[in-house]
Amino acid sequence: MEFKIKKLSDQFKITGVANVHFFEFENNFETVYDKHPFYELVFVSSGTLTVIADEYKGALEKYEIIIHRPNENHSLLSSDSSATVIIIGFTCEGMPENFLSKPLKLSENNVKKLAEAVKEGRSVFEPPHNVPVYDMKKNKNQPYGAEQMLKLSLEYFFISIIREHFVNESLQDVTYQRFNASEIVRYLDDKYKEKITLNELSFIFGTNRTTLCKEFKNVTGTTVSEYVSTKKLEDAKRKIIDTNATFTEISNLLNFESIHYFTRFFKKRTGLSPKEYRNKYQVKK
Repeated sequence: MEFKIKKLSDQFKITGVANVHFFEFENNFETVYDKHPFYELVFVSSGTLTVIADEYKGALEKYEIIIHRPNENHSLLSSDSSATVIIIGFTCEGMPENFLSKPLKLSENNVKKLAEAVKEGRSVFEPPHNVPVYDMKKNKNQPYGAEQMLKLSLEYFFISIIREHFVNESLQDVTYQRFNASEIVRYLDDKYKEKITLNELSFIFGTNRTTLCKEFKNVTGTTVSEYVSTKKLEDAKRKIIDTNATFTEISNLLNFESIHYFTRFFKKRTGLSPKEYRNKYQVKK
């Protein structure tokens, strides 16, 4: 008896990703009126945005998304309050026409699916993730399968909300476990060089700032900020002693705002400037 292999079809397929951004817009911040040759997902994690686009003008509230079609003129305005916002530019096949250019409320489960895509986006693309750039560079040292996982997580997200809202057929609800602070520790061990805010961590791990900070301190005995600072300090010490990189290069590698801020940071914690530390501890070859 011969088994028959059945080919599986793709009804919705992500074909490319331009960017994965996490922004914290301040009051009265406005993006330029612009358009792109790809779809753009805009999701509000907290606060409220005003969307001004060819096909929609109005508010975008917490946990709502809007998908702009390719080459649709649009801009965003946070006039009444600050807002945390996810923006993902992508190309795809199979996007339903009635899914475009109007706000759509996400369920908690689908917010978690989007958070997984944002997390994978950080593995695929180099920082900065919070600054508008037209050409996000890929990480040279990606985890195994990172690009495929980004593609799959976005497809899972879109298929879930298409089923829920447009096909009268929903996925079985996934039961998500309470977030594990140890996962955040592992995440920061990998991402400490990048600029990561508490709002972004809370979104990615499906919790709020208060709970995240409390659970993180229970596990590590310290705050998120201090944990990241300690990781950066130890890395800076290694680079100062074990390499001949300039202090500006080290500052940039560790994503400090400036060499002056790096120097103050380092001296406050070691009692020595980077130059004094190198002179004292580096073994001359």
